[in-house]
Amino acid sequence: MELKPLLRSLVPDQFAALVAEAGVPAYRAQQVQQWAFVQDAMQWDQMGNVPRTLRESLSERYDLAGLALQERQVSSDHTRKFLFRLRDGHTIESVIIPMADHATFCLSTQVGCAMACTFCATARGGLVRNLEAGEIIEQIQRLRTDLKTDPVPGMGDRQFNVVFMGMGEPLDNWEAMEPALQSMMAPDGLGMSKRRIQISTSGPAAGLQRLIASSPGVGLTLSLGGSTDEERHKVMPVPGRTGLKEALGLAADYGRLAGRRVTIAWVLIEGRTDEPEQAERLARLLKGHNFKVNLIPLNPLDDSKLVPTADPAVLGFQKILTEAGVPTFIRASGGRDIDAACGQLRRRRQ
Repeated sequence: MELKPLLRSLVPDQFAALVAEAGVPAYRAQQVQQWAFVQDAMQWDQMGNVPRTLRESLSERYDLAGLALQERQVSSDHTRKFLFRLRDGHTIESVIIPMADHATFCLSTQVGCAMACTFCATARGGLVRNLEAGEIIEQIQRLRTDLKTDPVPGMGDRQFNVVFMGMGEPLDNWEAMEPALQSMMAPDGLGMSKRRIQISTSGPAAGLQRLIASSPGVGLTLSLGGSTDEERHKVMPVPGRTGLKEALGLAADYGRLAGRRVTIAWVLIEGRTDEPEQAERLARLLKGHNFKVNLIPLNPLDDSKLVPTADPAVLGFQKILTEAGVPTFIRASGGRDIDAACGQLRRRRQ
């Protein structure tokens, strides 16, 4: 069965033409936009001030909702994990991560992933398909509705951040990511600041080049997996096809263009990515660039022999980098008492 496109896959600038085609007054475009992006309408009959004939006309061509909540888990640290079922029966995950004074939404961009990274549960099932822009936008809306309904203690009404660090490689789905980012930052879309959006990538060269050409100004996190090309290829087989120097060079180019410091994500796996020599080589690679490093102890998978680095070695790795002049921070993985690591919940339910 062929699915209709989602209304939210359109960017706000396209709504005027959509309404004009239906032969109704131009102001109706703003009403439909408001329901789609601000009021988070998930059913056509929620659009109370939109004429029934227009709603019916739009519903013949577009679907309004693309996600249905299948499961919601809440951790003791208030991390929330969501499993959403898509219209074709596939599932994706999204996460609400409580920070010091705000919440961060971790979003998926693909069903599965083709990158084959050894530390990631999503990679075990391979890539199924790309998400539509509307499926990306709807994750944000579902999560912010959850926060409104059930606020995280101490969060108040602070604006949320978004990181594309869930299932999939965002830069391999740029056809959907680019319009999704437009709708996220448009004043008549979700109205988000580019400072609150971060794309996390394994660094495919073609994807980084597309990001540079588009220049959305959002933040960039580059996951390396190794301090040499050989190490990187062992931990991240597909991204490893792009050499370290090329990936870092393209990331640095984007950072200069965006006027933002690029983050290097380094997953610490005992005996694989936590050796002092690796920290020393990493420091030399990053020297002279506007990078910072986030050290992320592995969130272990239930069927893997990989284990997270012990705390003393984490601190030792950080010390080598900071003493070399590289700003380095330790990022704890939340939700360890639930299936919070990328792809775990989906994989268990499958």
